[in-house]
Amino acid sequence: MITIDRASNVPVHEQLVEQLRYLIASGQFKIDETLPSTRALARQTGVSFHTVRKAYQQLEQEGLLEARIGSGFRVKERAPLGKSERIERGASIVQEALQKLIGLGLQEAEVEYLFQEQLEMLTGERPGHKLIFAGRSREMAALCAEQIAMGLQQAIEPVALGDLEMHQDADFVLTRFAEVQHVMEVLPRTDVLGVVVFLAPEALEQVARLLPHQTLGVVTRYSDAIPPLTSELRAQTGFKGQAIATSLEAGTGPLRPIIEQADLLIYTPPCRRRLLPLLAPNRKHVVVAPVITRDSLERLRQVVPG
Repeated sequence: MITIDRASNVPVHEQLVEQLRYLIASGQFKIDETLPSTRALARQTGVSFHTVRKAYQQLEQEGLLEARIGSGFRVKERAPLGKSERIERGASIVQEALQKLIGLGLQEAEVEYLFQEQLEMLTGERPGHKLIFAGRSREMAALCAEQIAMGLQQAIEPVALGDLEMHQDADFVLTRFAEVQHVMEVLPRTDVLGVVVFLAPEALEQVARLLPHQTLGVVTRYSDAIPPLTSELRAQTGFKGQAIATSLEAGTGPLRPIIEQADLLIYTPPCRRRLLPLLAPNRKHVVVAPVITRDSLERLRQVVPG
């Protein structure tokens, strides 16, 4: 139940305190329950009983335990911390954990996955099925997942194709038919369902009307969406002119040159709020978004369990 990491820089008694706090907060040690004696816990963890007593006494000072003569330490009922104090203390802990995870080289999607996985393990709660939408970029995957979630009335997690390996526990993966084989190779034990996705005709119409000497400007929220979106716009419209692009990740600095140079500005829905105030009234612009066909949504309703 309690383990000590001898290689850790955290003092042993602090490791005990942290683990005991969790066991009490999660209800594994219940109110009025007497904790193991200092000598019993010392034998179990391989530390001195003085170290265990020091940890118990710290928790007593915090109001979690109560010392009773002749019967040891018992879990004490206490008034919960106020919301602001809980959030303040929690933010400090999360910040420290994030710094360590980033220091290990984890990417944003990997951190999110770990937090979600650990939360599910702690609460013992998981949805009936884990559904994800895998896309060529996390931004387009999120836009597709949002549409399907509304249609199925189920939570759909957006995932970039490059992050699929972290989702071996997925029950269903939804993706474009062009990506089905790739997904099957990465997640061979998962049900993979293909859907038909196209870009909104309003945007394609305006790109198709650009002349070869004109310039197309593309703005996305994340940089990894630029290459697949630009190539798809070219493939579906036959546009062969110059394309210049940036993402909101790069800040507002690169936006202005693109706005000034582009004959037509294409942007994804998450960029609308940041971008529109920068546009002159006569600047040609149109939002571009993926659309899931009705037939695909209907098929998913029939195949995916509710």
